[in-house]
Formats: sequence, C-alpha cells, structure tokens
Amino acid sequence: MNMKKSGRRSLRDKGAPKRIAQQGTHAAIGTFRKWAVVPFVAAGLLLGTWAAETPAFAAQVQADGTDQDQREALAYLNDVRAKAGLQPLQLSGMISKAARLHAAYYNENHDKKQESAHNETKGMPGFTGATVTDRLKAAGWTYGSKGYSTGEVMHYRQASSKQAVDGWLDTAYHRKIILSPKYREAGFGLADGTAVADFAGFSEPAPIQGGISVYPYDGMKNVGVGFYGLESPNPLNQFNVQHSGYIISATTEGDMDWHDAKITDESGGDVPYYEELYGGDTLFLFPKQVLKGYHTYKVSLSYQMKGSSGKLQKTWSFTTGKGHQLVSVQSQYPELVLNEGGELQISAQGQYDDGVTEPVQSGIGYASSDPKGLAVSPDGLLKGIKPGNYTVTLSLGSIQNRIKVQVLPKLKQKEYPGTNPATMKDIAGHRSQSAIEWALRSGVMSGADGNSFRPDAAVTEAGFWSALLHMYRIDDAAYAPAKKAHGTDGAYQIAKERNIPLAGIANVAAREQSMTRQKAAEIIAAIDGVNYANTYAVWYVMGMGYAQGVTDSSLEGFQSETLLTRGETAKLLQYLQPKLKELRGRPASPTPVSELPPLPAREVYEKPARLENLMFVADFHADRTLSLEGKFASHAGETLKIMVQTGGTKPKQIEDLQVTLNKEGVFRLDSAGPYNEDALNLYLVTPEAYYWIDVAAGRFNVSQYQP
Repeated sequence: MNMKKSGRRSLRDKGAPKRIAQQGTHAAIGTFRKWAVVPFVAAGLLLGTWAAETPAFAAQVQADGTDQDQREALAYLNDVRAKAGLQPLQLSGMISKAARLHAAYYNENHDKKQESAHNETKGMPGFTGATVTDRLKAAGWTYGSKGYSTGEVMHYRQASSKQAVDGWLDTAYHRKIILSPKYREAGFGLADGTAVADFAGFSEPAPIQGGISVYPYDGMKNVGVGFYGLESPNPLNQFNVQHSGYIISATTEGDMDWHDAKITDESGGDVPYYEELYGGDTLFLFPKQVLKGYHTYKVSLSYQMKGSSGKLQKTWSFTTGKGHQLVSVQSQYPELVLNEGGELQISAQGQYDDGVTEPVQSGIGYASSDPKGLAVSPDGLLKGIKPGNYTVTLSLGSIQNRIKVQVLPKLKQKEYPGTNPATMKDIAGHRSQSAIEWALRSGVMSGADGNSFRPDAAVTEAGFWSALLHMYRIDDAAYAPAKKAHGTDGAYQIAKERNIPLAGIANVAAREQSMTRQKAAEIIAAIDGVNYANTYAVWYVMGMGYAQGVTDSSLEGFQSETLLTRGETAKLLQYLQPKLKELRGRPASPTPVSELPPLPAREVYEKPARLENLMFVADFHADRTLSLEGKFASHAGETLKIMVQTGGTKPKQIEDLQVTLNKEGVFRLDSAGPYNEDALNLYLVTPEAYYWIDVAAGRFNVSQYQP
C-alpha cells in the first residue's frame, strides 16, 4: 500500500484512584486477536505525518516556563475541547519541561535500547524518570491531596506541537487521552521533530457539557475521510482490516452499561461500522469504508449509564473535507476460472489515491469479449457457456480494466460405491474414526489393503487427489488414455487440464510419494480458483475456513511440513465438503497476496504441557463454569483481579474474580460461574498492563504475551 504518511506515534495513559504508589494503567488497548495478550501500555511504532525536523529546543521561554509552540498547541487543543464539551487545560511550564526533556531523551536513546517509547532507563543520557509520573515530579509538578492521573502521547517528525495535536486527534487511543475529561493541566515538548504531550489531573474527571463528549464534534467541517491504522497499538487489528472510515468517538462521564449507535449518510442510508467500547466510558465507531468527500454524516447514539435505569440520546453531524480519488477499477482477482455451466460473481474493487482498495458497489459496466461463450450480467455475474479463454472489461467513467476469464469443460460424474467401515479392523478408537467412517461409506476413500485402512500411514499425492475427485463425484477413469502408465492417469489428466500443482503430472513416480499438509493446502486453493503456493496457500485455506490447524488456528499451528496421514485426509475432506461446493481450476498467474482473506482468530486445540511465564489459560466448560490458570512471575505472592465480561462486539462487565499467585507466580481457579454467555472476554489486571483472552463455551483458549 502506498501510504502518504510515515513517522511514529506512541502513547501512555496512567491514573491512580487515590494517593497510592502504584498507578492503575488505563492506556490504549481493546479487543485483540485470541492468541495475543496485549498490554494496556503500548508504545510500538506508529506512522504519522512527515515534516521537516525542527531544531533542538531553542525557543524563547517565558517566565512561566512555556514557549510559543506550546501556547499555540494548547490554544488549538483547548478550542477543540471546548467544541467537544470539555473543560480547558492549563499550560504548565513544569509539565512542559518534563515533556521536552523526555523528547530529547528519546532522540538520544531510542536506537540504543529496545524499550517502550514512554520509559526511561536510569543511567542513560538525559534520564529524568522511569515513568511519566516520575518525570513530572522531577520537573517540580505536585498533585496535592486529591489523587492524580497522568498521561502521555508522542508523535515523531513533527514541525510543531500543534501539528502533532492534529495527528493525535486523527487516532483512537491518542485522541482519548488528549480529549480526556480527567486532565486539568498539560505540557508540550518538541525536540528535533519529536513531539511529546504530557497531561495531569485529579483522579476524578471534570464534568462534561451535556454529560457526553463527541468527536468529530457537532457541526465540525473538513473532517478527514479515513483512518489507515497508523497508531500503536493499532485498533484495526481486532477487526482484521487495514483501514476504515474516519474514527468517530463518544466519551461519557461514567461507564456505559448499554449503547446503540447508528451512522447515516446524506441520503439517509446506513453506514456499517465496527465498534469498540474502550475503558467503559469511550465508544469508538470505525466506518467499514472510507467516508465520501464533502459529505455530511449524522450519528445517533442511544446509551445507558452504569447504575442508571434511564436511556439517554445524543445526535450530531459533521461534514468531511476532500475525499480520496479513484485511480483504477479492477476485479478482486485479475484472472478468474469457472466451469462450463457454472456462475461466478466478479468482485469489483476500486483503487484510490490514498492507497486504499475498497469494493465498488455501483456504477461499474461489464462487457464480455464473447457473450456466446461467456455471459456477464449488468451486475457482474459471469456464466460459463462454453469452454474457452475470454476477457471481461470493467469500466467506470473513463477508467477501464480487463480481466482474464477461463471457462473449463464440465467434468463427467460418477457415483462411487461405499465400503462398510465394520470391515476395517484398524479404525476403532482412532482419533479420526468418525471421519474415516464417513469417507468409507461415501466412497471417497477405500481400504489400503485387505481389511486395513492404515489411518496413520502417510497419504500419497495420488491417494489424496483421487479422494478429492471422488468427493466431488468426478469420473476420473473417463479421462484415462487407452494405454495407461498408471492407474491414476485419468485423475492426473484432469489435474493437468486444470493446472493443479501436482508433481505426479510430469513425474509418474512422484504420485506414490508422501504428501505434506502444505501441499494439500496448495491443491485445495487451486481447485477454488486461486494460485497460491507455500505459506500463502495455507493462509488462504485457513482464512476461507476450508481447513484447520493441528495444534491451533495459526499458520504455525497448521504444521505445514508434516506429512498428511490417511486418517487426517478423511478428516480434512469431511471438513471441506460442505464449504467448497465445486472443483474448478488454478489460474496461470499467481493470485495477488493482497487478496488473501484475514486469518481466523487464534483458537488453541491442545493445552500446553506446562505453564510458561506470561501465559493465561481459560477453560469455559460445557456446563458454563470457568477454570483459569496462568503464570506471571513478576507478581509472585500478589492477589490480582480478573475482569469477566460478556463476549461479542458489545462486551458488558459481569463480575471481578480474585486470584492469588504462589511464589512461582502461578495461579489456578478451578471453578467460577456458571455464566449464561456463549463466550467470555477475560482481563487479568496488573499494575502495568491488562492481559486479555477470550473463550467460547465448551472450548478453551491459551495466550502468551511476547514482550
């Protein structure tokens, strides 16, 4: 993707309910993928706007310890805060000093030591404090007797702190910090293009006008149209997408217990979106597509506050600025394969000048090079009439593109006789028994020899391909030549005509060689009309839901290089049959990697033999009781809280559980609940991070944070 932005951002947000030494962390995190245990404090790389680097801090500092850059940034931020219904912030020279010194520290040390952008290490040049709170105190800031909250955001390669504020507003978690009602003071520091903003306030937030603050605020003009994942942590990771429409947010004075949001465009049409309720009090809406330019959108939010029985309503609108411009239009796949008599829908994609590729819903024209051999409807539905090679032209205004389409001959069909599983003496009690019995009864597979199935023997390439053809009731013998060199000549003739990646097409001896799980993925991808090899083929079949892994639903868990057994073949084909309805062929050219489907959320199939550090295990039993265990060595001997929330897209808090870690940092909770939910989200709360895992009823899940 050709992005116009680069640079980095990072953030941290801390707060303490009272005058306690350990501050509770409230920084950027949401619902992430199943395997990842992601800390609330995250300071990875994030892209921002390139700008000329500013010289080291040399601006005129006034008596209050502030300079013009800082005053301009705060004036701009306070103007936005006022329009969003928030109290203004006071500019603090002491906080600005801490921010400036941390920016200088980062510039001096970030290439020397791998650590969070918000941390400092004692002994390194320019050290003023390990945490943002330590640095504020070192600069002379005091919090009085009401408790405190502190926060920090960073942005790189910035010409001014005001420019950095715009970048932070364009994100989710950074925006939450700079538009938070809990801060009263702020400071800005800019050193050689590194912008830092630090915030401080009491533990209790200030009132919000009307009880709710929204951004873009009501009546806002020239709003951006898209968000491109340029934030760390990236909130789009949880949705497995690379971009969205401009982020819409709403923050309330307390936690929301219930909410329902709707976005509509100028014509009243619904705008679909992803959502994240972050920290209980902030709702982020991510439109699924980049917004239209110079267009007015309306947002309606109904919500209920925790502890209240009444429902509240907030409705507002905003208008975007210039939208992204269409550069080209194309099919999702530049080369399509379908069967004679079969149908296939073209998925039209538009490419835009901001690097975004999105479906084009209307306005596309389609024309076939030979309508008598390949018909195409006005909405892009292809129908193969007779075998051959064709082209289809896609047009939208003056923009045109052509795609190749191959129509393959209809394959001859045959019913294969089944085998009574009771005649096989070596399948009873086998882990793949039910799948093997299905394969035998349906005629997909037969015994290996005599009354043996040999379920743990490696399947040959010919054995796998023949079983796949039999599953689709294809008469492979009808394609065999009069003089056969091998009993599978007919099956391999079909593979040759359909460009299936089988070694046995050119080398007959290879037909009897064992086959890896990765090769099976390549074959399955090929019969679905795409050309992916190696890991990409595994990615495709897992993303499409055609196959599962061995240990878990990850690329590593698929165990690509292990040999596929006959029992596993039966299991794989039984899983595939209802999902992939027909056998097509592989295009001649590789399918773009950019069109790979999202990988499934990670699900673990086998429990680990022993607990490793930073590992969190959840077992949500069929009776809806919950067992938990984990190991967090740095918290040995402590009692920690585990938040139990409902699963799904709108999680709600159910209860808090307490676990006490032993001297090795291990905890076990044998039974909690029962819960009425189909899935749960669980957060282990530590002073420095929230570790997240989700689990479905009747399943277990394992996650381990990798620092």
